[in-house]
Amino acid sequence: MNNLSDTPRDLHAEDACVTTHVLDLEKGVPLAGMEVSISRLSPGGEEPLMRAVTNGNGRLAAPLLTTAAAQAGTHVIAFDTANGFFGRIRVEFDIADPARHHHVPLILSPFGFSTYRGAPPHRPPAAAPPPREGAGPGAGVASGAPPGSLGPGLTVHVIDMARGTGAGGMALDLTCPSSATGSFVTNAEGRTADWLVGPGGLEPGGYEIRFDLAGYFAALGTRSFFTRAHVGFRVTDASRHHHIPLLVAPAGYSCYRGS
Repeated sequence: MNNLSDTPRDLHAEDACVTTHVLDLEKGVPLAGMEVSISRLSPGGEEPLMRAVTNGNGRLAAPLLTTAAAQAGTHVIAFDTANGFFGRIRVEFDIADPARHHHVPLILSPFGFSTYRGAPPHRPPAAAPPPREGAGPGAGVASGAPPGSLGPGLTVHVIDMARGTGAGGMALDLTCPSSATGSFVTNAEGRTADWLVGPGGLEPGGYEIRFDLAGYFAALGTRSFFTRAHVGFRVTDASRHHHIPLLVAPAGYSCYRGS
């Protein structure tokens, strides 16, 4: 795996395939000093490709992945929030065309994060094109809660932002600090019929919920850019209820700690 600090290249490189931008939503500023890495997923495992640290603009000195190094398939960008609530955020997505630029920003706050397929960074032209003859200014511009939801446990709610409804039929998996696992499917409201972790069952430590975005949207006849949503978080007070909403669309998702 290469370290981008060893190969300083312009973020706006013409051969950029994957780039990112990290914003601190609490302070309203770019987030500097965060370690970011990218890996390629395959049946044989996970292949680390690049890692870097964000600069004062919340960006990297070079693309996470260039078109020359890119391959079609599933990739994961990992954002290390150190001791934050979410720990290490893994953003899993699909590259269908390695020749295209894929910009994947992360908007982070202490108890939530959001990501989406963004527009690539602006690349100013080498020279301004001459104005079209006769063109004036502006020419060419077109004028229900699960059982016992009040107790201290773990629940989720998935909303389909493209349809404005609960995301029914989405499969999700849970891993607990004790390594215990569970599998669930959301109902028509986008909730699960049972608690992910029932009252009194929470324990301090790290949890991860994995939502099958690709399978959900495929059942609707739509291709999802993000294949799975990995939501890792840390429980420090097991006496408090933890509710994790997820807002999904074919080209993005948003997650936060709900009430």
